Amino acid sequence: MEENKKKVEGQPEKLSYEKLNEIASNLHVSNQKLYARVQELQEALSNREFEYTSFFLTMLFKVVEHAEMYNQDFVDWTIKNIEDALRSFMASVEQAQAEEKTDGKAE
Repeated sequence: MEENKKKVEGQPEKLSYEKLNEIASNLHVSNQKLYARVQELQEALSNREFEYTSFFLTMLFKVVEHAEMYNQDFVDWTIKNIEDALRSFMASVEQAQAEEKTDGKAE
């Protein structure tokens, strides 16, 4: 019996309920902070992507505006990219509107 009561070397000490609760609470707080930081970074990335896309589209429109200065194949490629970007944008707008309608019906 005495052997069972002795600590087995190398095994971690059992933690009390209070200590486990404290650890869980600290982990929860850390998780909330990390989640908030992830949200901030995703928003910043989204803003950067929007800025880049806006700049890129502006440059594409400039190429079309001054098409006489460029090779026709490049102008055609540029127009195709503008069309693709606008289609993608419209698809994302439609998807967001559909999600808003779905969310509105759920409430």
